[in-house]
Amino acid sequence: MYQYFKEGDYLTWKGDGDIPREGLVLRMLRENSRSGTKQTMVAEDIRSGRKYFLKILFCEDLDRLFVEKESKVQLYSPYIVRIYGGMLDLDGRRFITLVEYIDVPDLSDMMRRRETTGETWQEKLRICDRIAMKFLYGIRHYMSCYENDPIIHRDLKPENVMAASDGSVVKIIDFDWVHLHDSMITCSLRREQKGTPGYADPGCWNSYVCRPEMDIYSAGLVLYFIYTGKHHFWGAEEISHYMEDADYAYTLKEMPGFDPALTGILQKMIAPEKDRYHSIETVIKDMEDYLKKEGRFPDFPELLDSVHDGDTIRFTYRVGDVKYSPYVRNYRFVPIYFGSRQERSKNGPYSAHILSFYRVGDQIRVLLLHEDCRIVRKQRENVVTEGDRFLYHDTEIEVIQIRGKERR
Repeated sequence: MYQYFKEGDYLTWKGDGDIPREGLVLRMLRENSRSGTKQTMVAEDIRSGRKYFLKILFCEDLDRLFVEKESKVQLYSPYIVRIYGGMLDLDGRRFITLVEYIDVPDLSDMMRRRETTGETWQEKLRICDRIAMKFLYGIRHYMSCYENDPIIHRDLKPENVMAASDGSVVKIIDFDWVHLHDSMITCSLRREQKGTPGYADPGCWNSYVCRPEMDIYSAGLVLYFIYTGKHHFWGAEEISHYMEDADYAYTLKEMPGFDPALTGILQKMIAPEKDRYHSIETVIKDMEDYLKKEGRFPDFPELLDSVHDGDTIRFTYRVGDVKYSPYVRNYRFVPIYFGSRQERSKNGPYSAHILSFYRVGDQIRVLLLHEDCRIVRKQRENVVTEGDRFLYHDTEIEVIQIRGKERR
């Protein structure tokens, strides 16, 4: 008998991820879903009143719990859901994941309710542009963390993208089937699922490979949904056709009223693999060029992400008595959690405000971020130099060395 959580139950969080010093005591507010071995709950920390999303997996097979534990990917981006960590409960035979709570619908719900703001076609189109680009930037972030073995989501679809009706919030969620960097576990022990029919590349359905082209194919179909409000393949007959007929699976349907330049990008995203985009960077460049040419490129005030290159700067600093020396790529953060610990640029800390160093070209700058990566304020206008000291939450941070570019 599974030990499902009920409304009003309490849980003391003892996870292995980012944990605030005072800990968390979570009160279950409501059940979001329940399906056999899975349950999701919305909970609230009794101290701060902050809400969290809990995902609970019940399983007698501890190997599967191990896979679940190893598959929790923490990615530091305003366009990807924050996963704070996992908690293995051996007594209850369950693994509990603590996830950022996002109070907006997924794309499928948003389109079904026709909640997109904007009175005119052009206004609605601009919102679609904003959602589309944030979605692509989120993909670029997780794919760019490890150049030689990129993270692959494997289940991109409208239900796994949360979005506000005005495009102000866009989050890629549900990394349950992600292929992690340097991990054979997610390929060898998760063969029972390759994605979602109608969005996964059918050519990879029965293979155990994980390549960026798989997510690019799915992303092209998600973009089709964002702009048209319709699933590209829908219904049992179409899904069967898509699974069996390569020409049908890799041919974009007509999009009346849309610019051929846009449909051309989407067609190349879902083309047969040899003709498909092989890099999400190229997809983004083509989308940015198209939108700028049309005068529709959105403004992203929270975005500190631009061209990624392979050059790194060795940034050495001291927090208290501990020295850190991370390699920093262009436009990557080095956030400091309450001035007491350093998180890698791909991860995010727990605190509501984050003192963060970031690189622009050959310079290091510093600012204060909200935990979802929105800029709260710049700490100073001038660049950071060796010998600079910063006092943050009563802890001194000293910049020791900023070494020139290195190729990695």
